[in-house]
Amino acid sequence: MTRKFIARIIGRGGMQMPKETFLNLPNEKKQRINELLLETFCKQHISQVKVAEIVEKMGMSRGAFYKYFQDLEDAYLYTIHSSSQLIHQDILTFVDQNKHDFFLGIEKYLAWCCDLDHSDPYWQRLYLLTKRNDQQTTKRRPLSADSKMVRQWLDLLKTNHFKIQSPEEAVSFLYFSMSLVMNSLADFITNEWSKEELLTDFRYKANWLSDGVKK
Repeated sequence: MTRKFIARIIGRGGMQMPKETFLNLPNEKKQRINELLLETFCKQHISQVKVAEIVEKMGMSRGAFYKYFQDLEDAYLYTIHSSSQLIHQDILTFVDQNKHDFFLGIEKYLAWCCDLDHSDPYWQRLYLLTKRNDQQTTKRRPLSADSKMVRQWLDLLKTNHFKIQSPEEAVSFLYFSMSLVMNSLADFITNEWSKEELLTDFRYKANWLSDGVKK
């Protein structure tokens, strides 16, 4: 499963995009704006954020901001979706690297997240997605059930002997898996757990899924 495939399986369908002016910026400047948006939305709910605050941090005019984004919500949704796509790609990368032990792949991703410095932009992305009760973080993107990418996902599930009966069910399980990881990280952050507490709790969930909860 290549990284290109992983990007496709999550998809960009319906993703909020900034204007071409922003996309054509030099990478260094674009990265700086991405980091400032992430830092701003991580610290404050969008209802508390002002465009004036963002442009002051960026050292640009208000007019320049609107050359890059339609409005504040456009900038927020772009930050949410780009963060979600990056994190979902990485979760699937860890799963693919441990393709014969699906839940071990997720566990290794969770352990890796625990060791991140809290000033790291990646940690800020995790924090943003886990702390925001926002429909945009869970909205499913269009994904054809008969596509090559879904068949590849099905092959990964078959390798792990999962009882997935159809491509539609495979897609549903994909999003369920993403929610499982993000909910575990939300518990980790909210409850201020240690790494071991997070991994122990995740192993409970993995065992429930693998072995069931009924005798």
